[in-house]
Parts: sequence; structure tokens; C-alpha cells
Amino acid sequence: MAVIDRPLSLGPFDAGRALPLSNEAGWNQLEADWLMMLRLGLGFGFEADGRLVASAVALPYGPVGWISMVLVTAAARRQGLATRLVETAAAALERAGARPALDATPAGEAVYRTMGFQPLRQLTRWQGTGWHAGDAAASVRPARPDDLHWICAMDRSSFGLDRRGVLADLLARPGAPAFAREAKDGFLLARAGRNATHLGPLTAASPAAANALLHTALAQIEGPVIVDAFDDQPALGATLRAAGFTPQRPFARMARGADPLPGNHSLTHAAAGPELG
Repeated sequence: MAVIDRPLSLGPFDAGRALPLSNEAGWNQLEADWLMMLRLGLGFGFEADGRLVASAVALPYGPVGWISMVLVTAAARRQGLATRLVETAAAALERAGARPALDATPAGEAVYRTMGFQPLRQLTRWQGTGWHAGDAAASVRPARPDDLHWICAMDRSSFGLDRRGVLADLLARPGAPAFAREAKDGFLLARAGRNATHLGPLTAASPAAANALLHTALAQIEGPVIVDAFDDQPALGATLRAAGFTPQRPFARMARGADPLPGNHSLTHAAAGPELG
């Protein structure tokens, strides 16, 4: 397959062209996810024979930027395209004053280490099924549009970066499960996916608050569910296991350089996903 010799810039209009790449890989993203990322971030890709054959996205979050959606179609692999796209995305972030970060699978971690990324935190993807039965915890209610202000403030304190654009998009999706604590000390957003409903980010002031949000969500969701839980929040992992979830795969949260990422990690229980941080 003949591939052009330099990366292309991708925009929101490329969301439909990029979706086959994540579908081929069996990933969970929908076109709405690609549209959000390419609207809020920087997209890069390679094209061959008029078709997009490789991709990467960089989401700028101020002092840190998130690299994700590094995909290469099977016929275009072993040409170094993924490495070139990660370097392109990282360079774009660094020119903007942002430190590149990402979530890596074990195979990806080995490659990213050679590119200057260091593991800083560990996650596990858990897979299970929503119960679609039961009541919400008394302390939890559906999140409303007017919750966005305090949700963004809490996310900025916990995640350490400004993800308002991402959070607003997730909260505004029609029918997407979203929950908030009455005490405004926790929230859980979710989105439909190609394979499962993805729960996260899950941010809460305590393990008990996180469990109340998780139980409420599971009681109202039917079908497959995935949760990317942080390993340093063992209470959530224990709750997921008790709910019949099983570990699917690990991820390493990595960044260039060994300095810790910003934020109060004691508040972050589950991630928004490898593509969003």
C-alpha cells in the first residue's frame, strides 16, 4: 500500500473517515467520540489511495496534552506510521507548551518508553454487565446541565487540568447516563460505545461516595459495561469484582518525564477512558 510521505491534519469533518480505523481494531468509540476529539483537539493521519489508514489525536488540556487514537489499518502496518504520528502529536503539544501524556497497553508501554514516556499510574479495565434493576442511592441523582460548573471545578481539582469541553460534550449527549451526588462531592459521567457503555470519569471525595455513584449507574444501565479503574483505588476494584466484573486489560498512565501529573489523585476513581484521560 502506497502511503503519502507526511502526516495530514485531521478535523471534525474527518470523523466518519476515522471511525473505520477504530472499528477495525475492535475499539469502543462511536463517531460522536471522534467528532468531539477532532473538534477539541489536534488530529493527524496518513492517507493512501484516498483512504485514511492511520491516525492519532492530541487533546490539549493546558499544561498537559493527551495523545490517543493511535491506529494503523492492517495493510499499512510495519512502516513506522504509529511512531511517526505519536511523535508528530507530541511535538505539536510541546510547541504549545503542553507535556504529552497517554494511557498505554503493556505492548504500547514498551514502545512509548523508548520515546521518553515514563509510567506514573496504573489502571485496569473491568468488564461486566449493568443490572438495569434497582433504585438510585439516596445521595445520588441524575446530573443536570446546571451541574456543569461544579463538575468542571471538581474535575479540575482532581484531574488537575481543564477538561470543560470534554465534560460538557459528555453531559450533553442525549440519553447518556450521568449522575451527581446531592452533596456535590462526586459525579459519574458515561457514554454509549460500539461494544459497551463506558463509565467514567468517576470522581468522588471518598470510596463510599464513588461506590454510591457506581451502584446507581449499574442499576440503570442494561448490557455490557466497561470501567477503567485506577489501581490505587482498591475499594472500587473490590466493588467491581463483587458486582461480577472481571479484569480485561491493564493500562499504564504515562507522560514524558518522571514528574507526577497534576491533580488530587485521591479523588479520581475511574478514568474517562484512554482517549480522554
